[in-house]
This record gives sequence, C-alpha cells and structure tokens, in this order.
Amino acid sequence: MARSLIRVELELDRIVVHDEGDGWGDAEPYLWTVFFKVDGETVSVTDALSLSGAPTVVTTPGSHGNLGTSDADEGDTIVIPSVIGEWSTILKPIPTPDSLSALVEDVGGVVGVVAILMEEDNVSDDGAEAGHRALNEAVRNALQQIVDTRSFSNQDVSDAEIEAFTDEIKTKIKDAIVDNQNFLENFWSWLNPDDTIGTKVWVFKHDDLDPGTVINFSQRWRNEGDWEIFGHISSTVLCPADAVANFFASLQETAVRQEAIQSVAKIDSQTILVKILPEDCHTPQFDLQALRRFRDTEYRKRPELAKWFALAERHTARFIYLLATDQSVRKSAHALLTWLPHMTQALDQLLSEEHLVHAERILQAFYRQKSRRARIDASRALAVLPLLKGKSVKEAMSILAQIQPARHPSVSGTTAVRLCPPPKNGKPVSVKVMTNEENEEQDQARLALIE
Repeated sequence: MARSLIRVELELDRIVVHDEGDGWGDAEPYLWTVFFKVDGETVSVTDALSLSGAPTVVTTPGSHGNLGTSDADEGDTIVIPSVIGEWSTILKPIPTPDSLSALVEDVGGVVGVVAILMEEDNVSDDGAEAGHRALNEAVRNALQQIVDTRSFSNQDVSDAEIEAFTDEIKTKIKDAIVDNQNFLENFWSWLNPDDTIGTKVWVFKHDDLDPGTVINFSQRWRNEGDWEIFGHISSTVLCPADAVANFFASLQETAVRQEAIQSVAKIDSQTILVKILPEDCHTPQFDLQALRRFRDTEYRKRPELAKWFALAERHTARFIYLLATDQSVRKSAHALLTWLPHMTQALDQLLSEEHLVHAERILQAFYRQKSRRARIDASRALAVLPLLKGKSVKEAMSILAQIQPARHPSVSGTTAVRLCPPPKNGKPVSVKVMTNEENEEQDQARLALIE
C-alpha cells in the first residue's frame, strides 16, 4: 500500500534551566537549529536501487542573543522563539522507478532537526555567526553523504553515523570561528570560549508519523550546568476533516481497551495527569461523504472561501496537537464535528450561540500559541466570528466569501469597514464598524506615535 503525504509540524518548545553553571553570574544561552528532510520532494530511488537527489535543509537565523535572554538563571524556563524553533512541511513518499513498482510502490522518507545549545562567553558576534554558517553547511554536507550512501536495502541511519557526523560538525564550527576572528579575538576567546552545552539530532521516519501522531521529545545535558530542551512533532494527513476524524477514531480504539485514559506528561520536572473523559472517546457522527458532497457542490460555488480553507489546512497538524493536549479544545471540536455533517444538509439552519462559543474557544487556543503565524491567523478568524452571530449557514458562507483573511480584515468592496483584532486578554471579540474619517484618524494617530 502506498504511503500518503503527511503534514508535519516540528517544534522545539522550551529550555528548562536546572542549573545555569555560570558560577556567580547568569548564563547567556543561544540556540542553533537546522531543520531537514529527505523525501520525495527532492529525492527518488534509481533503477540501481540507490537514492538520487539532495536533502531539504532549512536554516534559522541568529546566534548571540537569539533566545531573547542574557541572564538565564537556575529555575528559569526559556520559551524558544518560533523563528528558530518551528518548521512546517509536507513529507512525501520517495518514488520508485517503474521497474520496481511491482515490488514496492515507494520508500518512506525522514524529517528531523539538529539543535546545538551554546552559552556565550568571549567569542565575537562575527565569530559566532561564522560558526553558525559552518553548522548549516556541515549539516547539508552530512545529509548529502547519507543520501549518497543509502540504498533500497540500506535505508536506515545508524547512531554511530549520527555521532560521527556530529563530531565532524563540531570541528568545522570551531575552525570557522577561528578563521573569522582576528588574533586578539582568538586569544580572548581562547581564554574563555563560548561553551557547547549540548548537541542533539532528532530523526523521525515517515512510517512512524503516518497517518498521524503527536510525539513529545526532550534532551537533558548535564554539561556547563544542567539544561533540558523540550519539543514535539505533530503529523496528520493533508485533509483537515480526515485528520480530525482519524484522531477521534484513535481515541475510540483506545477507549475500547480501557474506560478512561490517563496520559502522563513530564513537564518542567512536574508530573501532570491529563484524563481523557469517556465522552471524549466517542467518535462523532462524522460523515466524511457528506462533507465531500458539500465540498463538490456548495463550497465550489464560492471560490472566495478557498483562502479561509487554506488557513485550516495550514494549521491541521497544530490542531491535532491541541486536540491531544487541551481537553477544552477536544470537547469543543467534538461538539462541532458532531454537528458539522448536519450543517451541510441544512444550509438555512441558524448558527447557534453554542456553536460560536465552541468555535471561539478553539480559535482562542490557537491565539495563545507562541507561533506568530498561528496567532495572526487566529486573530483573523476571531475578528470575523461575531459577524456570524444569528446568521444561517448560507449567510455565514456569504459573509466569509466577502471578507478575505488579512492582517486587518475588511469587507470586500469597501474601505469603510474594518474589523478589530481580538484583545490579548482573551475576552470575547468585538467588531467596530468605522467610517473612512475614523480610519484616517486612527492611521494619523499611529503615524504620530512613530514620529
């Protein structure tokens, strides 16, 4: 059976400082990350049963200060900025040639991240950036070596290979720093060079992520103090409806084995119990065929809705993560998905207050995420939500078709209506209809603040 395309969200969430290891002073940590994948987007299997192509490598910015803190102390938790800690991608099966199609349809790829946690001392900013560039190039070269030496019968990468590549990367980083600094800078950093707290490579296989899962991971380094980094990877099939249906189906399968489930997650050295209530374990009346009929008829009549659907697709993997970790989101999603198939067959039915409350609860959960993209997209949807109150399904579709998701959503065809973004305190969203004069006054006020 052919493997499916899966949407992947890979995140490094936070760093816990158990001991900063810097004596009387505070530590100044920074983090280098390189995300990568080897999949069917750029790699294929040849007739000689070897891999051909190049890996996908995604680098991230910054060195000194890129974690946003210069005084990490024992007991601190550092939230890793999304610009260096998050990557979303689609993992594609690696295709095989026609000559092998009778034997195997495709080969599973991998996705992962390299993380190096450093502590700033005397290395110059330019020297650190040179080391960062060396890391990026070394990871790219190491991955290319892996691709060039894999075959149909030798697909896995051993721990010994990863360790050898890690040692080579460290050497290249050190050499690059020395080459980029002048004699005095090298002498100064030789007295107290930046410390490598720890290095870790996480690799996840296609078959471990398909058709969808949430995997938490962490690494603790008792070096230059005591530090621990946490992250997770979420994966789903591409279709949001299929992804959510699969999630609830997996809950039901688990519920058959036990009446209630207790998941234990170790967070910041504290054990937190998350109990999945019995009502969470019932699969909603989720008629995918009804949704597909709706997609092929009413939805296609309004192509303007495609941009809203694109927002849902973009955050499918994150939604599955929220379903797995937030009980209130899970309950609201369950309620909405139970009602959704009926909605597609009763377009004149009014949206109830209960449905809008559930939708707002889910969107607010997205708005509380550290991901800037998730917050922006959630704010776009939250700003429009009050306009749907008291409307039928058909009327709601018409409204969404007129209001395209934007940083400051406005009604199509007029500049006189601007929708207010949600407040940061998480209270219900209000909508303010502004005249052109009021819009101009608001813009002038912003300019005055800038000046």
